[in-house]
Amino acid sequence: MNPIKSKGTLGIRGHAVLCVLISLLVSAASSEDPEVIEAPKEDVAALKLRLHLLLNSYKEMCKQYSNLAPSCGAPEFNCTECPDDWLHVGDQCFHLSTDRHGFSTSEQKCEEKGGHLAILTTREQHEAVEQEGRRIGGTYTYYWIGLTDAEEEGTWKWVDNSTITTSFWNTEKGEPDNNVSGGKEGEDCAVVDSFTKTWYDVPCDFSYPRICQKDATVLP
Repeated sequence: MNPIKSKGTLGIRGHAVLCVLISLLVSAASSEDPEVIEAPKEDVAALKLRLHLLLNSYKEMCKQYSNLAPSCGAPEFNCTECPDDWLHVGDQCFHLSTDRHGFSTSEQKCEEKGGHLAILTTREQHEAVEQEGRRIGGTYTYYWIGLTDAEEEGTWKWVDNSTITTSFWNTEKGEPDNNVSGGKEGEDCAVVDSFTKTWYDVPCDFSYPRICQKDATVLP
């Protein structure tokens, strides 16, 4: 038996087991079951210690897996993490904020968090946003994303100045339509409807919640 391949297989299985264990521990720690809430502080401290040890083991196994994966044909895995309350999708972190501002102020708010308005390019990212939008249950389902054609009408660019490669406009409603009903400037900024996972163009001075994004941090 090839020893490298054997180690790779163990890494995959071990990674899966650790993910399940960590999920169970996190679920238990955040449970709203009265018996859990009223548990002695000693039990909570022990649970936190177990979780800390598992996380350290996970980090070490993740690094070993990443080193072995290329040599044994295993799929790549990003050993990264996001801050609390941020969504972890691939190698990116996303945060849905419910306070409402215009496009420019929203971009500033994201920069204050060390990121930028979201650049949503995959279906996976849209599905994660949809699930988080339903979880927080805000009044508004529309969120600012980092997309605008303010420089040149009809040429939509992300906040990093890149152009769209895959679009998610709500074409059934004719978006983007640059409707002038919102004002003489038209509609030069974009929001995502978190429930339908589609984009709409809207006036940049309208007030909406926002989605911020930044790179996930590589585990030490």
